[in-house]
Amino acid sequence: MQHFSGIWVPLVTPFAADDAVDHNARAGLAKRLAPRLAGFVVCGSTGEAHALDDDEQLAVFDTVRAVVPDTRLVFGLGGPHRGHLRAQIAALRPRRLDGLLVAPPYYVRPSQAAIIDYFLEVAEASPWPLIVHNVPYRKRVAMRFETFAAIAKHPNVQAVKDCGGDPTLTLELITRTPLELLAGEDGQLLSTLAIGGCGAITASAHLYPERFTAVVEVVNAGRIGDAQRFFHGLWPLIRTLFEEPNPAGIKAALAKLGLIDVRCRVPMHAASEALTARLAALLDAHAVVAGNASAAQ
Repeated sequence: MQHFSGIWVPLVTPFAADDAVDHNARAGLAKRLAPRLAGFVVCGSTGEAHALDDDEQLAVFDTVRAVVPDTRLVFGLGGPHRGHLRAQIAALRPRRLDGLLVAPPYYVRPSQAAIIDYFLEVAEASPWPLIVHNVPYRKRVAMRFETFAAIAKHPNVQAVKDCGGDPTLTLELITRTPLELLAGEDGQLLSTLAIGGCGAITASAHLYPERFTAVVEVVNAGRIGDAQRFFHGLWPLIRTLFEEPNPAGIKAALAKLGLIDVRCRVPMHAASEALTARLAALLDAHAVVAGNASAAQ
């Protein structure tokens, strides 16, 4: 049984003019997207969790849970401070969630043995299953296959968000461990599915989530040609969204659609005028294609 298959969106955190979290915009976005997704990741890097204090993180989770009570939610947490990590898990216990997204401790560059101990401790403390976030370009430490194999023995370690950039490791994880493999880089969605991955955690799916879900569905149906066609149609948008640090592009696109404000919290900047213009043109082009397709039906 797969617990985390399909398309998951790491939900952005909208901010108002006074820099407070815009809970109304977040609620509206969650309600709009939820029917077309497997679930949401709350308080990931796309959600600017680094810029939210502990109370704000719980509040943004509660906002989403209140408006989409039947949608599956994963909460992102982690860090090098053991006491804070335990306190976060304790604060989450009364809440209904479906998993934790956990990366290796940032900044301190732990050894592989220390990473194993870290994940096993979190897995033991957590009442929910874990998605291990392998993201060496952010954490400055790359997890090795042997590390994954060791932590996969714990029943609470169930999946990997794969941002490692190593296709050999990706294939090894799919073929030699029981872990579910989710693409963590948006551009690797199709290639990951084609070799046996079960889905993706993809920020780009804030836009046209049904098209990303369709890629998963047609791959599962063995229609690789259709999957290529669908994904190739999405690729120019995916590429452009990440021309500047995430989530600036995602927020600019959502602002163009009138769904949220473009603001990011310090230290992140909102998208440049040039990127905003390129995204607006792409969104207009996608709307024309969608309109033509509807008219032809």
